[in-house]
Amino acid sequence: MSRLGDLLAMLGIGITLVDREMRIQYANPFVREVTSELSCGSDHCFASMWQRTHRCADCLPLLVFRTGEPQEGVRERGRPGERPEVWRVRAIPVTDGSGEVAWVAESFVRLNTLLPDLAGRAPGPEEAGPALLVVDREERIVSWSRAAATVLGWEVEEVLGRRVNLIVPDDLQDQERVVAARVATEGRVPRYETLLKARDGRRVPVAVTAVALRGEAGELVGRTCAIEDLSALQQLRGRVLQQEQLLAHITREAADAIVGVDLLGNVTSWNRGAEQLLGVSSADMVGQPLTRVGPSGPLSRLLERAGGGLRVHGVRMEWRDARGEAVPVDVSAAVLSGERGPTGVALVARDLSAQVRLDRQLVRSEKLAMVGSLAAGLAHEIGTPLNVISATAEYLLPDAPADAHDQLKGIVAETERISRLVRELLSFARSGSSGASAVRLQEALERVLSLLRITLERKRVRVSTELPEDLPAVSADPDGLHQVLLNLVVNASQAVAEGGRIGVAGRAVELEGERMVAVEVHDDGPGVPLAMRERIFDPFFTTRAEGTGLGLAVCARIVAEHGGDLRVGEGPLGGASFTLQLPAAAEQA
Repeated sequence: MSRLGDLLAMLGIGITLVDREMRIQYANPFVREVTSELSCGSDHCFASMWQRTHRCADCLPLLVFRTGEPQEGVRERGRPGERPEVWRVRAIPVTDGSGEVAWVAESFVRLNTLLPDLAGRAPGPEEAGPALLVVDREERIVSWSRAAATVLGWEVEEVLGRRVNLIVPDDLQDQERVVAARVATEGRVPRYETLLKARDGRRVPVAVTAVALRGEAGELVGRTCAIEDLSALQQLRGRVLQQEQLLAHITREAADAIVGVDLLGNVTSWNRGAEQLLGVSSADMVGQPLTRVGPSGPLSRLLERAGGGLRVHGVRMEWRDARGEAVPVDVSAAVLSGERGPTGVALVARDLSAQVRLDRQLVRSEKLAMVGSLAAGLAHEIGTPLNVISATAEYLLPDAPADAHDQLKGIVAETERISRLVRELLSFARSGSSGASAVRLQEALERVLSLLRITLERKRVRVSTELPEDLPAVSADPDGLHQVLLNLVVNASQAVAEGGRIGVAGRAVELEGERMVAVEVHDDGPGVPLAMRERIFDPFFTTRAEGTGLGLAVCARIVAEHGGDLRVGEGPLGGASFTLQLPAAAEQA
């Protein structure tokens, strides 16, 4: 806000931020310079500037808080006893995180500098109205009003009798001849904008209306030209253009995705924030339906509400990026109106990936903390008597009669299964790691695949890897990373049929300004149903009869401890895809 305020101050524009208590929370240098006693926290009304002390009934910020719509107007302000100044004031709503209007941004442009007559003396009768001049049939100036002298600087005695091209720039002489011909044939030329040459050589922007003068017999004797000085208007247009360019720049460079669509839902504008959020360029999206990146049903309802004049705030939905992955966004929308009514809808989509990731990690952490405490106590209580049972059964097994032999073998097998569960419970209950270091994923994956080589070959599972040589190392505990990769590859090998395929791909990504490395383990198995994708990381949740439901829970805990994220989706082979994201290791010289 401060940098934007400073930039606007350089353009001669004041800006303040007013809260619902009508107190100024921010004022840029332009406003503080004009009102030296103003500081943040002062009353909105600038009591020192107004000629009256009470608040005006049509206060623009008050109107914005009541209606939620931008307001604009012209106001006179001046210190008591001084000449009032004319200001163009615009107030726009500023929403908080919940979409409610919490502040109003009010901008001020002093019009006195653009329209000098408002700040100086009132024009006299001979200067009031447009400048007038009369040109005879020979293109000589025969009449020149005082207002014309004020606009162009030529005194009456300097122009009378001289040809009109004296005040016409050389490059506009042909235009002047066309105007003269039209007046002769049509009797008049409607108001048009052009440039005239002042006495000091300046090119003065003006609007001209020309009407034919005729004699008693109807013959053309000359023409009258009414000249309106557009210098102030041109300056004002320049200021407005600067503001529009600044607003366009802010819109284009905003971090949030700002998208314009027409009434049919086709994209008309696509800012840099949208490009960065979804990885799709403006050239590829402009002219395309917005449903290319968003769900058609929710988008249609949102555009219908916004197109009907309703303000839409905080609609949660999932858009798709260039890779087809879901991106959670918070969408607000407002109608775009032209002279003939609505022309489209503007949407602002804010990336919620970080918030969703944090929410997911928080829920998992709470579950893991509770289950971990239970697991530690349960493993301790079960482990000791279980060892006694197993040892006793194995001791009796060699001398047992034939009818009891199978029962004892069953006891040993079952105690071994329970012992494995106890070991996993103890592993799950342990937290922390031996310390993070820079680990190359290529080496970690090679170690995992070498351990599983026989298992994979027995099932004829093909494993393809795409880990670029320049892939950054990750900051992780080597043993923890090994356990995560091992679990993910084992799960994939168990999910695919004989002769199935597993793929492992890695890439560098940037999330919230942090360098990360994403590793995707996908397969051509049946996949994970959408309804199970969040529960699959819960402790003891499993879809396999022989599973314990702790493998993925342990993986999720290890990844969370490293400041990363683990999620499941649909992979390029049609089966499940588990994407592991870990911080990249700091670069070393």
